[in-house]
Amino acid sequence: MNKKYTICFVCTGNACRSPFADCVLKSMLKQEGMDNIEVFSRGTLDWGENPRDANMVRIARALGYDLKGMTTPITREKLQEADCIVIFDAEHRNAITRVLDYTNWDRIIMFDKLTFGTDTAVMDPHYQTDAVYQSVASHIVEGCKRTIEQWRDNPPTHQV
Repeated sequence: MNKKYTICFVCTGNACRSPFADCVLKSMLKQEGMDNIEVFSRGTLDWGENPRDANMVRIARALGYDLKGMTTPITREKLQEADCIVIFDAEHRNAITRVLDYTNWDRIIMFDKLTFGTDTAVMDPHYQTDAVYQSVASHIVEGCKRTIEQWRDNPPTHQV
């Protein structure tokens, strides 16, 4: 049995961007029958176990996604399990490189680099307007769609 390719989405609090990307990508992978890819999310901030951001949960529901769970911080062990660590801004890279060995830094990639080919950050919608939440959610959905399209013809491998 082949080992699944594992992706870890990382944002600041694990309340908005990373769990939403996790939820969206899992849903799309299931729809495509791509069961060889595992997805999870974490946050760089350890602020205890808290529910997902209520506004992001509401926006996700309106888009047809069931965002649930509790915030979970990054750990060295969980990051080492990931073949690919997808971040949303440069500060996430800084936090990850403080806990992850140098030999694994090549696993870190910006969400927009993976999905759109650019090195731009994805804004944190936490405590922003509904329009910002919706914009960020739409951006993540579109990015996940593009990733699925790329993987249909060229599935990810464990080679970094």
